[in-house]
Amino acid sequence: MKPICILLATLLCHWTFGLELKGKDHFHTLENLSGRTIEARILYVGNHWAYLQHGFRKPVRFERTRLSESSNLLLDQWADAFMETLNADELKLVVDIAKTACKGKPLLVDPDPASDSWKLNETFSDEFNARTLDEKKWNRNLRPWGERAWRSENVWQTKGRLFIQAKWDPHRDRRGNEYFYTCGIAQSYEKTTYGYFEASIKGCSRFPGLCPAFWLYSNGREKNPDYPHITYSEIDIIEMLQGGFDPVKREKTGPSHMDCNLHTREIIDGKETWRRPQHWPEVCRNVWDAPWDPRDDFHVYACENTPEKITWYIDGIKVAESPNHNWHLPMTLTFTMELRPPLIDWAGEDGRVPVPENATRDGFPTHMEVDYVRSWVN
Repeated sequence: MKPICILLATLLCHWTFGLELKGKDHFHTLENLSGRTIEARILYVGNHWAYLQHGFRKPVRFERTRLSESSNLLLDQWADAFMETLNADELKLVVDIAKTACKGKPLLVDPDPASDSWKLNETFSDEFNARTLDEKKWNRNLRPWGERAWRSENVWQTKGRLFIQAKWDPHRDRRGNEYFYTCGIAQSYEKTTYGYFEASIKGCSRFPGLCPAFWLYSNGREKNPDYPHITYSEIDIIEMLQGGFDPVKREKTGPSHMDCNLHTREIIDGKETWRRPQHWPEVCRNVWDAPWDPRDDFHVYACENTPEKITWYIDGIKVAESPNHNWHLPMTLTFTMELRPPLIDWAGEDGRVPVPENATRDGFPTHMEVDYVRSWVN
């Protein structure tokens, strides 16, 4: 009889105080620590904050420590029942509330109030509001990496945004190898390791065949004496529109599939060894399927790198986390447009080759857009 008594007592408590779980779009009765009740629609529930709509008032972000224990229990029940059902429009409302609450700070939907002392790192931040690209901060003149045929004219800044283009441009390199496209890169001259890095990006129009990306990577030469076995660190804050193959679902990925992966090289048994998502998936592979298409609008892609862990956020919502084993080297902050299958094919450990029979003008030129990049230290 005990479990039945406990259940009846719980139901009676909820009935007495009006704190029963209702439908996702219903108004719920919550109470603060002084016992005052709040009638509100629950929009989103995090560990630290609840997003609430009070009647016809403007939606707000409410700190959960200000609510009673029974109200927090109800919020947890709502989260278990409805968080995974939120659609793109519902999430956009939450993100818009967070943007207002986070002015002067990183966009985080559920920030920890105990560690919220962020300071902007100007060296790795840019609103792209000047008439031209800040050439002292960003390098767009890197030499080509095989099929990654960077051209400075494929990177420009206008109307408060950074544009990085890929275009149909058949050419041969110095060795006579034939390629069909040129792309763009904007890479910071300075290097960084730990911090919070976010950028507002709109994907390119063509899919599949291209990958707009925002990432951190080391140069393969600089070392960290505290981690002498690590020879390369790369954090893919976001790689979108890759059109790859999901080994877990056993299917091709669509345009809403997001990759937040890690790559590294380290000395193992005296030999320098690659460790990538396919080699070390439990650490290096992180994916997320968005409820929207990244080609349609701007979204904020971010990650925080600390000595202990790496955490990824999209529109301020945590989407992945990995322990930080190997990502401790100085890295450049980088934006790129690169080719992907079917316009290239993978070859060997780190090789890519063009696929002439798939080369096409269709969908070119196309570009990604960056509204801003902001980097923070806490």
